[in-house]
Amino acid sequence: MFSRPLKIVFGLFLLSGVVGVASPTPLMIEPGKLVVGSDFDGKRAADLKLLKLRKETVIAVEGGVLRALPPVLTPKVAGVETKWGKSTFARVGLVGLPMDYVGTARWKFLKPTDAKVLAKGVVYIDLGHRMIRVTINREGATLLLENHLAGRHDDKPAILLDEAPTLKLVPDHWYEIIVEVKGDEVVIQIDDHVLYGKHDLIATERYDAFNFDATGDGFLLDRIEAHTAGEFRKDWPAKRKQLGRR
Repeated sequence: MFSRPLKIVFGLFLLSGVVGVASPTPLMIEPGKLVVGSDFDGKRAADLKLLKLRKETVIAVEGGVLRALPPVLTPKVAGVETKWGKSTFARVGLVGLPMDYVGTARWKFLKPTDAKVLAKGVVYIDLGHRMIRVTINREGATLLLENHLAGRHDDKPAILLDEAPTLKLVPDHWYEIIVEVKGDEVVIQIDDHVLYGKHDLIATERYDAFNFDATGDGFLLDRIEAHTAGEFRKDWPAKRKQLGRR
């Protein structure tokens, strides 16, 4: 982590604590001021102003770990099934972020108990909900521009920016994630994998969220935070060439 995060705590759920490990180092941007973040170790009541729960996702935290549950696994009010009651997606994101930012997270995909759900498991990491998206499944990972930017309302295919075939969805593994977005460029590191994209659409429109969206039995967050984006690192042009991009 770049600085001591703000504390945000969301409910209670019995979970064992985990031992933290170092995050990847930013490649493109010098991180600026901490905008919002939590390591879920506090004891205070929740402040949900900067956390968006989508489509009836339920969250709870204890022992320094947040758990997000999809609606299909949560009790229905008075036995009445809601609009999203059968959804296996858990969706949690930070909102109110600046257009350019550096985000970090320590995140785990919980192994679904249903073998069919496990086989079709998919995770989205959105920088700007449904705009700049990493899609991870058991076949690999892709970095896309899609939905209302491309491939949703205009019947055009999503724009593939990069891919990492060896980055596959592994249940019950703690992923270290760092995302950087500035101007028309984006860098996403997941463990030792690096995804890079450059496109005019990145600079012209972006929804202010750092969002996790996963099918199955939910996921855990041990840490999530966002910093303003400072200047480009002096060594970024050289690192960009090392990635095979100009």
